[in-house]
Amino acid sequence: MTINEMLTKIESYQEKLNLADDYLFNIVELDPEEIKAYRDKTAPKSMYEGTLTQIQRLYLLSLSPTELLERISGIQRQAELSDEQVIAASGLEPDLLADFKDGRLPTMNYVTALNALQSQYSK
Repeated sequence: MTINEMLTKIESYQEKLNLADDYLFNIVELDPEEIKAYRDKTAPKSMYEGTLTQIQRLYLLSLSPTELLERISGIQRQAELSDEQVIAASGLEPDLLADFKDGRLPTMNYVTALNALQSQYSK
């Protein structure tokens, strides 16, 4: 992905989160020199990759368990996985299945599950 493509994605997430540049730069811990390089598009590509990763994580954490379950269910259907396979891929204990499906676990559990399933089953 090019720097411009990453910046477009970053800006899209910023809009969804209503997150101003100053807050973003604080979250990703950029100093004034790095901010200037970021804005001038002269920073290393890894800086944009790291920023995109951080804002994607922040966005996922802003979603409700219900919204995350919808995304998880989409991958589950596409990959034809059972509920038990989803729980196993997510690293959760099997006895948490009912709570997981009902959206009663902490949001981070759903983010972790979504990330695990995306890395294993999404193209």
